[in-house]
Amino acid sequence: MEGRRSLGQVLVGVLVVLAGVVLLLERTGAIDVDLGTVVGTLWPLAIVLVGATSLLLVPRAWFGPAVITAIGVVLLLDQLDVLDVSVWDYLWPVALILIGLGITFGATGRGEQEDRVTAIAFWWGAERRTRTRHFRSASLTAIMGGVELDLREADIEGSARIDVFTFWGGVEIKVPRTWEVRTSGLPLLGGWENKTEPPVGGGPVLDIRIVTIMAGAEVRHGKQKVAPDVEDAPVV
Repeated sequence: MEGRRSLGQVLVGVLVVLAGVVLLLERTGAIDVDLGTVVGTLWPLAIVLVGATSLLLVPRAWFGPAVITAIGVVLLLDQLDVLDVSVWDYLWPVALILIGLGITFGATGRGEQEDRVTAIAFWWGAERRTRTRHFRSASLTAIMGGVELDLREADIEGSARIDVFTFWGGVEIKVPRTWEVRTSGLPLLGGWENKTEPPVGGGPVLDIRIVTIMAGAEVRHGKQKVAPDVEDAPVV
């Protein structure tokens, strides 16, 4: 996996360091807290942080991060005894609602403008292709499904950006060889791979922000379309 240092990875690293510091202080007796009780009560806060961080990193692909954040908030309120009902009794109805929303967004997720592409895949696959000469942005969400975006026949004026969120799924993006691709984001038990090579002398920049949770993403050039050989052309 290649890419620049991202806000998401820095934030996760800082949180892990802070957790280690607190654990060390508790073991040395510098602070008097029952970490088992604290962790057992506040563990949903980690889900909230993951969702909120993802929302900051890939705001265009907001559906997945928003769902994760909402689930974390509800679980946290339940652990703090703020809610008077058992969350687990309503887990399946809420899951069905989320699945229905995913299907609805997936059905209406095809953008009308070729320069701004939207794709949402929930339990299935989605393919998008654009040939616009003025590509600007894309929002790709894959939850237990896959999304493929083909930009090999498109072009950019200056720069463009793609936001990717995938949970238990996969995303594949194909780009022209004349583009410079930069990737960054947050990998949690997953990752992405940038198989592109920067063009000699530079070129238009495609900035891809990626959040992968137990999932993967890939950016590559894809096969070039070869023009037919003149010698093989039919004789008239």
